[in-house]
Amino acid sequence: MTLNDFRIQAMHALEEISDNPRLEAEQLIMWALKLSRNDVTLKRREALSSGKILQLTEALNRRLAREPIQYICGEWDFYGLRMFCGKGCLIPRPETEMLVDYAIRALPRGGHLLDLCTGSGCIAVAVLNNRPDVSAAAVDVSQAALTYARKNAEYHGISEDRLKIVCSDILDYTPFRIPDVIVSNPPYIKTDDIPRLDPEVQYEPYIALNGGYDGLEFYKIIASKYSRYLKNSSEIAMEVGYDIAEEVSALFRGKRFRTELLTDSFGIERVCVARMHE
Repeated sequence: MTLNDFRIQAMHALEEISDNPRLEAEQLIMWALKLSRNDVTLKRREALSSGKILQLTEALNRRLAREPIQYICGEWDFYGLRMFCGKGCLIPRPETEMLVDYAIRALPRGGHLLDLCTGSGCIAVAVLNNRPDVSAAAVDVSQAALTYARKNAEYHGISEDRLKIVCSDILDYTPFRIPDVIVSNPPYIKTDDIPRLDPEVQYEPYIALNGGYDGLEFYKIIASKYSRYLKNSSEIAMEVGYDIAEEVSALFRGKRFRTELLTDSFGIERVCVARMHE
């Protein structure tokens, strides 16, 4: 079997479950054979060893069982950076890159970022990778997720003196430094909606998805607790679910914040920014 034979076979199989079977088939090949995307084309006629055929077949079967391809490969691209992820860790998603964009722009020179519900640490690592002048603290209750956060920080050369990774419930955490910007991609799926999510999402940790009966549980904590740790110039930028954006905005306005909802390229309200009233 050649590389291209497997690619075609995998594409046909993945058509039943994937919106982009070609991309996923090539991603599995790139991961298993340690190839670039160009190499997949250049080496398409090369024969695969029996060991590589077995590895690719097992990976394809896992994907056909609806395991996320990010877990199979153990990594994914986020903000142009390689980020490690796996079971016990929320998968970095393109929509979350809006928070990175915002924090990079909003942080003052030498500023401090607080990343609540950090998961894989992808937001904090991406921000610090692009802003070598700033520091950050990244907080999550899951030790499993923070294993990936530490691995991502180390891989991208983010030292411990720049990024403090803390295992704590955000309800209990007390910042060691007043942040200039708080970012968070908290759990925001309504509890009753979780069983109806795609099978791939069901692989992800329940605690990283469950935002309580109304999806607002973690926003309420951030609005109530963290307002006391802000400067007048501080800002909070949070990813929000498409169906709760207005509710999150109203929640923070009720705590005397000024709010702004930012839309993504599809016109979906994706980020809520809350600023202190001056």
